[in-house]
Order: sequence, then structure tokens, then C-alpha cells
Amino acid sequence: MKQQITRTALALLIGVAIIGATSCATNSKDERSEGRTMDDKNLTAKIRKSLDEEPVYKFGGVDVKAFAGQVQLSGFVNTEEQKERAGEIASQTPGVFEVHNALVLKPVAPTPTGRSTTNASDNRIYSPPTQPNQAPQQK
Repeated sequence: MKQQITRTALALLIGVAIIGATSCATNSKDERSEGRTMDDKNLTAKIRKSLDEEPVYKFGGVDVKAFAGQVQLSGFVNTEEQKERAGEIASQTPGVFEVHNALVLKPVAPTPTGRSTTNASDNRIYSPPTQPNQAPQQK
């Protein structure tokens, strides 16, 4: 009888330890509820889709993350206008409370001499092509 009580107590103690360890691990990983996590995943997908459907700019180098309705945009874009447009698209998405626009302009490509020119926008890596109807700018 004493052995049965000891085994039962040991089994109960192990069960409590397992439950305690798994619940602590789950809560420390992410404090959002499953519903909030799914909402953030859906929000990220909506913003990504809107960026992909943008007719003027391409946002392939933009990463989108959402956490509790706050959205972070990160990555590289070609122009300041492109950065602003990505922020507008994200902020206009239903469910977004705040946008943290951490997009950075792509660095200026160095010339063969290692110096950058005075017109930095002409030397951006992957800069968008000029319109064929545009006349060259006078310098």
C-alpha cells in the first residue's frame, strides 16, 4: 500500500512538473494570444499583397512584420518616394495601429575611381530607368 501511494505521488509530481514546464515555455516565447498571432499574420499578408500589387513601384526588397497591430517595414528601396509610398500602403491597411518605417535608400554605387558623383540619384544601385520621353537634364 505504501509503494502504491509513493508511485502515485511520484506520478503526480512528474505530471505537475511537465505541465509547469510546457506552459512556461509557451508563455515566454510569445505573449500574444493565438488569435492575435493569427491577426498579425493576416495583417502581414495583406500588406505584402498590397505592396506586390503597387503599379508604380516594386517592393521586392521590403520585409513586413506585424506585432499586435504595429507594423515594421525594413529593407532597401531606390527612392525616398518609394519609402513614403510603402509607409502609406501599410498605414492604410485595416487593423494597423502604427507603422515603423525603417526602410533605407540603397547605397550610392561607387564610380570606377571610387568617388561618388555630384548627382547621387543617377548612381543608385538598381535605380529605376528614366522615361524614354524625358529630355536629359541640363547640368
